Amino acid sequence: MSTEHIMGLTLKDHEAAFTEVAFLIDIFAATIDNIMGGSTSSVGRMAGRDTARKYPVYLQNPSLDDAVAVVAERMKAGFSIALEKQGDEKNLVFDRCIIRDICDKRNLELGQALCRLFHYYVDGVIDELINRPVKSDIAQCGKTCRTCIRIQ
Repeated sequence: MSTEHIMGLTLKDHEAAFTEVAFLIDIFAATIDNIMGGSTSSVGRMAGRDTARKYPVYLQNPSLDDAVAVVAERMKAGFSIALEKQGDEKNLVFDRCIIRDICDKRNLELGQALCRLFHYYVDGVIDELINRPVKSDIAQCGKTCRTCIRIQ
């Protein structure tokens, strides 16, 4: 593919590509959820841990703050992720989220199979970066989403 062809893409081309990717991600997540049922969390976490092992980072004495900073930087093209702390409670806050956009495009309810699979994936990434089990629960869905995250 030549540079001229890449540079000649239109907004319509990008929208068509997004529609196709959204469709594929939707069926992928739905299929995993249908096949794996309650084990979907393991699939997401394994994928996340595998991804984190490929990150070109080394965190000496890693903390949750460090891991979230790495995740936020690596995923900034499609997400705005921040760690919010209130007392002992820690939340991941997603202001911008391409998964939310996909759910909107595919008329999927937020917080369901696709969102859960994504959050299990993020748990796996953080788990690998801090070398401790991580579990999050979706606490809020909407224009801003929150997951309550716990280090086990």
